[in-house]
Amino acid sequence: MSYGESSILLFAVGIILLIAELFLPAHGMILLLGALAILAGIGLCFVINPWLGLSAFVGSAAGMPLLFALLIWLMPRTPMGRKLVLPPLPTNVLPIAVQIGQTGTAVSELRPMGLCEFDDHRVQAASELGVIAAGKMVQVVSLNNRQPTVRAL
Repeated sequence: MSYGESSILLFAVGIILLIAELFLPAHGMILLLGALAILAGIGLCFVINPWLGLSAFVGSAAGMPLLFALLIWLMPRTPMGRKLVLPPLPTNVLPIAVQIGQTGTAVSELRPMGLCEFDDHRVQAASELGVIAAGKMVQVVSLNNRQPTVRAL
């Protein structure tokens, strides 16, 4: 087998191993073997002719980001990828139950977290300053990450 045939074979084996990484749970070892096979193919191209080696190196350097982008795009669509990648987040966000300035009643003691009731909606809230006893009237002064901060009235 000539150097040219060997380099073509190494490139093909490298690409096949990169694609096989999608379907086999090898934790990157097949990917490493594929990259080493491609590097060996580039090395054989340099043995044949320096210009051929340089063009193989530049072609591989230009093609690898595209190949990795394709592999990353395909990964969630494989059986192994579906086990590794989280599903998308739901887009239906519930509206906030309270508004700034709304008044309600503390259902439990807030020290600093507790339950408050606003228009028949029970919401976990944080007290702005200190402990607020259960049964006291509270007013929403701010919303932090959709969670109300209340002040005793």
